[in-house]
Parts: sequence; C-alpha cells; structure tokens
Amino acid sequence: MPLHQDRQLRAVVFSDVVDSSVKIFADELIAVQQIKDDLAMLREQLQRHGGSLVKSLGDGLLMTFEAPTQALEFIESVVGRLESRRQRSLAHRFGLHTGEIYADGDDIIGQGVHLASRLQTVSPVNGVSFVRSTYEMIDSRFRKLAVNQGVIDLKGLPEPVEIFSLSPDQLLSQTTSAQRGGLHIEDFLLDTPFTVVREMGTSQTQQTLMLKERQRDRYAVLKAIPVDQQLAEALKLEAATLDRLRHPRIPRVLDYFDRAGLFFFIQEYISGASLHGSMDWLRRKQRLASMLRDVLDVLDVVHAAGLVHGDIHPANLIQSGDHGSMFLVDFSLLRARNDVNRLRGQPAMASRSEIGRPYFTAPERARFGHLTPAADLYALGVSALTLYTGQAPDDLYDQSRGCWTLEDIDPEVCSWLQPLLEDLPAKRLQNARDAMQLLDQQQVLTAQDSDGLLSSFGPIFTSPVVKDSLKHELLSTYGPMVELLLEHQPSLIPADQVAGLTDRLIAAGMGRDDVLAATFAASQRSAPTSTPMAKSSSAVRTMTGDSALDASEPLVAQPARALLQRVIGPIADMLWTDTMTRIWKQDPSRLSDLLREAGVAPESVAEFMHELPDVVARDSAHPVPTSQPSPLPAPDEPEQAGSVQALAEDGVTASPSLARVLNELIGPIGEQLLRDIEDLPEADQAKALMARLQSFGIQDDALNELRRRMGWEG
Repeated sequence: MPLHQDRQLRAVVFSDVVDSSVKIFADELIAVQQIKDDLAMLREQLQRHGGSLVKSLGDGLLMTFEAPTQALEFIESVVGRLESRRQRSLAHRFGLHTGEIYADGDDIIGQGVHLASRLQTVSPVNGVSFVRSTYEMIDSRFRKLAVNQGVIDLKGLPEPVEIFSLSPDQLLSQTTSAQRGGLHIEDFLLDTPFTVVREMGTSQTQQTLMLKERQRDRYAVLKAIPVDQQLAEALKLEAATLDRLRHPRIPRVLDYFDRAGLFFFIQEYISGASLHGSMDWLRRKQRLASMLRDVLDVLDVVHAAGLVHGDIHPANLIQSGDHGSMFLVDFSLLRARNDVNRLRGQPAMASRSEIGRPYFTAPERARFGHLTPAADLYALGVSALTLYTGQAPDDLYDQSRGCWTLEDIDPEVCSWLQPLLEDLPAKRLQNARDAMQLLDQQQVLTAQDSDGLLSSFGPIFTSPVVKDSLKHELLSTYGPMVELLLEHQPSLIPADQVAGLTDRLIAAGMGRDDVLAATFAASQRSAPTSTPMAKSSSAVRTMTGDSALDASEPLVAQPARALLQRVIGPIADMLWTDTMTRIWKQDPSRLSDLLREAGVAPESVAEFMHELPDVVARDSAHPVPTSQPSPLPAPDEPEQAGSVQALAEDGVTASPSLARVLNELIGPIGEQLLRDIEDLPEADQAKALMARLQSFGIQDDALNELRRRMGWEG
C-alpha cells in the first residue's frame, strides 16, 4: 500500500530524559530505576489522556494525540507529577509538533516525527517546545502563557523555525495544588509508613490514591479532601468513630490527619473483585439473601454509631477471596461533610453515586439532601435488584409510574426488596435491624409454608445418606462452604440425623429445594442398612401439608404424579398437592403455574407439560375408579394368580397389582424402583427388585409381606 494512503494528521510528542548518560554513570542502579518509574508514570498518564504510544526509545517515548491541546494537557499532568516527586524523579524535555505522519507497520515516519524529536532538544527542563503552526492551534489558556523563543536553527532542518515554549512554572501556574495529579502527597507521607502507588480516582471534592507500606507488602487507600478548620474537625470526629467500630467487614482505619488545607484519610485496602458486573447473584435467591444479610449486619453497626455510608452500589461491595466475607468499602465520611454544609447553608455533599449512578440515590436524598440510614437501605435494595436480575437500573425503573418494576421478580425476593425500595421514606424500612428481621421471617415462612419447619418432616428421610454424594450434589451450586458444613459428618449419615442436617444447611443459606433434591439423590446411593423405611407413604408430606400418594389418595392422580417423578425425581412426592390432584386433567395451565410456584425449574415444567397430554390420553383409555381402592385380593384368589402370571410373562412392571402393593408397603418410591429395573431381562426383574428394596433398608417383615402378597414364596 502506498504511504500516502496511510497519511494522518496528528499531534506528535517526543519525550527524553535530561542528561541520562551522566546520571547512569554516576549511579547506574538508581538512575535505571528512576527511568523505569518515570516511564511507567508517563504511560499511565498517556492512557488517561487518550494518547497512543508508538514506541519506547530507551529513556524516551514517541506518542501521538488527536489534537495539540490534548497533548499539552498530558504534558501538564506529567510535569505536575515530576515536580511533586522532586528528587525521586529525573528531569524530562518534551517536543510537540502537529502535522502529517505516515504509518509504516507499527511505526510512524514523516517530517512531523523528525521535527518533534528536534524540538525537545531546545525545550525547557520539564517543559515543552513547539513551532508557530502548533501555537496557532492550541487552547487560549496555553497560548497566552507560551513564550516566543525567536527563530532558532535546529539540527537536520533546512531553515530556522520560530519556536514557542512552556516552562513548568507556566504549565502549572493556573493549576492549584488540589488539581495537580501529584498533590505533593508524597511530601505529606514522609513521616508515615506509606508511599504512593497509583491514582484510583479524582473528583472536585477529593482524590483517591492507592498506597503501599514501604517495609511490608500491604496496601492502603488514601482519600485527600480539601478542608478548612471546621470541616477538618468534623472529619476527624467521624473518622475516629469509624475507627472505633472495628467491624470485621469494614476496612480498618489506619491513619487520618490534616495538613496544608487537606484532610488525609487512610484505610485498609481490601483485595478482591467487586460485585459490579458480577453474574454470581443472577437469579440465585439464597446467595442474594446471604449478601443482603452480610451488608445489613455491617449497616446495623454503622448506623448505630451515628454514621451513614452514603455511597452504596455493587462496585463498593467486595467479596474477599472465593465466596469469602462481603466487605462494604469506600467510606467517604459524607456525614461530616453534609453536616458542615448544612450549618453553612450550602448544598448537601453529592457522592459519586449521585453524579454517575443516580438510580442508587434515595428520592429524599436527591430532592432535599437528607443523608439518613434509610437512604443506605434504598441503595442496598437497588444494588440487590440489579445483581439478581442482571439488568441496569434504568431498565428496571418505570419513570412513568415513578417506581421500580418488580412484577417479574420471584415473589420471595420481591418480599425482601420491596420494603427497601419504597419511594416514600415513611413507607420504607428505617433501619438495618428491621430489614434483617424481615429477611429472616420471610425465609422462615418460605421454608415453613403451612405445616411447620422442615424438621417436622423427619419421616421423609428413612435411609442413611452418603456424605460424598451429598457434597457432590451441592458443591457446584454453593462452593466450598459445603465442605465446611459437612466436615464433621460421618461418611454415612444415619437416617435419624438427616432431617437435622438439612435444617442446618438451609439455615446456612442454601435453597430448600436444592437441599431436599440433593439429600434424596444422595440417599438413593446409600449403603445397605437396618434402618427401617416407613411402611406407608402417609409419612411423606409436601411442603404445603398435602399427603403424598397413598391408599387414601384418589388413584386418578397416579399417572401425572409418576410423570413428574420421572422428570424431577423423588422430590416430586413432596411438591405434589391435593389441588394438583384435582386439576391435572381439567386445567393443565393452572397445573403448570402451580409447579412453577412450587419451585420446579421452567425447563422441567415445560418437559412435564409436553408429555402430560399422552399421559391423560392413556389414563382416559384405562380409567381408574376415583373412589377408595378395593382391598387387595388374597394370595389364593384368581387375581393373585394373574399377577404371578403377569410377572412371569411380561416382567414385574407389567403387573398393576405389584405397583399397588409396593405403594401401600413402601410409598411412591416403589414406582421409581420399578422404573429402575424395567430394562433388565424379565427373568431377573423380581430378584433385582428385592435386592434393590433390601439396599434401601426395607424391614424384613415388609419384604416378607411383599413376597406373600405376590406369591413369590418359593
């Protein structure tokens, strides 16, 4: 491609260290390290000001910008830092020229590049030089300060050029110390164990930097706040109050002091990813509840001390380590600044959330500047809502109605968040303790439903549970906390201890349905035991108090319930209700809604509803009386002989009498056992069924009764 096709108009900047060779010969190690530090700072500022690095030239850089004013703002920022660091930095010169350049692979060439490199040789130390054409293009604030150096011969140019320059004093003359990148903060930290690592953020009201201890590999966060004496005293009082809290999920206050019109507030740096953009809470109720409880616990302590965070959003929630403690960070001492402004009749202090994240600001805060504990709860509610839905706040807030859109949110989650998201402060929860109590009550009610706590369903668990299997079922969803909760359990958990264990797992924040499904799955892989299984399925209850399928339930529900068992497993016995029994044929759409409300996954509901019409058709072709089932025939009656014949000819799964007998003796799990053996050779099915029943711990008298009824005595 011809070079003229890659021609571009750019502002080219060439930087170089002054007398680098002399400094290297004087003390090579120190000089090399200073060059590395300075060039790292230049690259950081280059990125911040939107420039592009073309290449590094030993102790200098070749860079380009869209416009010359942008380039001068970059040089101004760099010079501010060089001046503030003084002996810890070397001196630099900068040449600036605006003209055409040509791309040559990863390099650029042209007169503009050559002229920029020549101009840096006549630049003031820590200053910049440029020609008249660039002078005519720069912003007026730089143009009125530029000094005309006259017409100068530059090496390699055919004729002299008129040169202008800006010295460091001229570059920084209109920049206050609070506006300069360096803020001379290193000078204020000389009597502390910290040194500046990098800038983390800057606003009109404060600058935030990362610090590192000189003697240890430990980091901290510094906030530098411009103050007068009245504000400094108020900030000291709030910082001291925060320091006394010593909460394990609040960054520790390491130091605070005021000097030269600035208040310095240093806190522990918490490593780890923030929740901003995290998908770990998407549609995960129990994980969301755990996060809410952690943050509310912190806010309860903070608010009780008379403090308010004032800037809660996902970026200020940090989970330390893998599923570790949830920290609330970025305390900016807004309460003190707000109080001082109110005494002076000035507007309330705006947080960065109010400037860049307006939806996290409580309405009374936005309208009247009131910074209260209830405003923190509002911001926490918005944070939880965005994490759970994965949507941006502006997509969740209905501006026409002036409220949050919660119609599609899980009802239980909605019951947690609605009291936090009320627009009117009087309707919103006022303190974190009330919010925690409400969260706990809602979770208890959900686990309790109408018949009491899960532990009242102890008869459900009549087989021991293999710990490794239970751990495997839960580990992918809940992570390492599973291993901690099961650490002291035996490898084979006795049946009489399973109900208590499930209660503890749910109390630790795991989903009820997840725990029950995992427990049933783990019990199916249990080792043989003498623990008896309930002889009647009446011991098995649903979470709404309905009896499981037994001799007293209309057998008309058996086909649909068996289908649900095939789709979602044994937990179907707990979810099936009397209402479902009544409507499964007449009102399938309502049945679909009830299954979703019971917590069945949408894809499982869809699979169930897809197969249900076939089940209805088969059941209609072979109707079962809806009255109480007739007593089973005696072993010597003709029907019994027919059952034995069916077993011999068609396998055990072909005998309806066997299904009824199993259901009466051991409950609905018998249907699952029949399905487990239906693929075996017919001659082996009866033997396999008995072995399977023995592995589940069925009592000998129940097995003997099954043999007697089915005529398998011999």
